Amino acid sequence: MPSDTAAAPSAPTTAPALPPSLLSAVNAAAEDIWMACQADWPGLSLEVHPELDSTNTRLMAQGRQGQCQPTVLLALSQTAGRGRRGRSWHAQAGDTLTFSVGVPLALDHVPGGGHTLSLAVGLALAEALDGLGALRAPVGLKWPNDLWVGPRKLGGILIEVTPAPGLPEPMRWVVVGVGLNVRGQPPSADAISLWPAADAPDLAVAQVFAQVVPALLQGMARFALSGFAPLQPRFAQRDVLMGRAVQLWGHEAQPGRDAADDEGQCLGVDADGALLVHTAHGLQRWTSGDVSVRPSP
Repeated sequence: MPSDTAAAPSAPTTAPALPPSLLSAVNAAAEDIWMACQADWPGLSLEVHPELDSTNTRLMAQGRQGQCQPTVLLALSQTAGRGRRGRSWHAQAGDTLTFSVGVPLALDHVPGGGHTLSLAVGLALAEALDGLGALRAPVGLKWPNDLWVGPRKLGGILIEVTPAPGLPEPMRWVVVGVGLNVRGQPPSADAISLWPAADAPDLAVAQVFAQVVPALLQGMARFALSGFAPLQPRFAQRDVLMGRAVQLWGHEAQPGRDAADDEGQCLGVDADGALLVHTAHGLQRWTSGDVSVRPSP
């Protein structure tokens, strides 16, 4: 692997036993990704670990220490994976793909604002996953950060941002965490995997890794230049909430635990990335918070 790309470290004694072929395949995918992407992301580094606590936590710490070269960090198993609002994400070695991408970005200079990054990331991932041909239906997008197939969740996105020593204004260290159910039995009844265990390729995680990371890096580079507005029509084609009755929660509430702050019919996502919902109080634009499909009466 090129000299500025980190090789996979040896497995710690606490890591789960993994087939050597899986580690080898994921490392080979990392090298292919580096070859495809390093020209657009100078200094790009890729790291593959058998097990970590959380790839997002590691990359956020790296940025706060001033280590801000573009980095892709994959862990075949995570012991403390995180989703939005502190929710846990379960990563099973060989069945789930969990990785994070850390890059310096000037989010405040993105046309239309950098708050729509999760929508652009979701679109890049969905289009790349469709290219695998593993699913009979297109990958859908649920505002603001989930990938769905039909009524079930395929994966999620967690974006974290921090100032970092050595980065000039207005640059920030941006970490994009991705978790995907790749094969086998998903972690819950409302989730879905790309392949059932019987149909999945032996090295499915490596195959998906090689497919989605170049698309994600390319999508982030385009987003930094053009923002979300040019992507909005393609997002709308995959919007799983369009026309659905939904419930809405603000920043602090948790779906399923507290009464919803509002509810209504979802009318899609506008060019600024806001969720449009027609409620009893009129048309509402939601730019943050949680949304769920309203249960049938």
